[in-house]
Amino acid sequence: SLRDLDYETWQVVVYRDEVLKERVILRIVGFPGTLRIDHPSALEVRSGRRSWNLQDLTLENKKLATDPRAAAAEFDLSTLLIDLSKNSPLRLKLQGVFSELPIPPYLVKEWRSFI
Repeated sequence: SLRDLDYETWQVVVYRDEVLKERVILRIVGFPGTLRIDHPSALEVRSGRRSWNLQDLTLENKKLATDPRAAAAEFDLSTLLIDLSKNSPLRLKLQGVFSELPIPPYLVKEWRSFI
């Protein structure tokens, strides 16, 4: 669990896609009932001067696509992980959901181990 800059708590999970083994997926889950995440919504990620827009994969996951709570989103993290050369902290932004969710270097290191 991580907190955004507004002190809202988010569960952040990274896992390898079961079908496309080379794809790494980032799942972000908020507290159900407090908000709804519209799909598709690109996830903006910044690290220093670099930035990425991650593709929303949520509707590809049948369980999440039919979940009426709409409190989770999934994104393709693969390209970002391939582009990173060190474990710099990341800043995530999901329009209309959170303006900045900091990801510390120790998590970036763990995520990079998937590549």
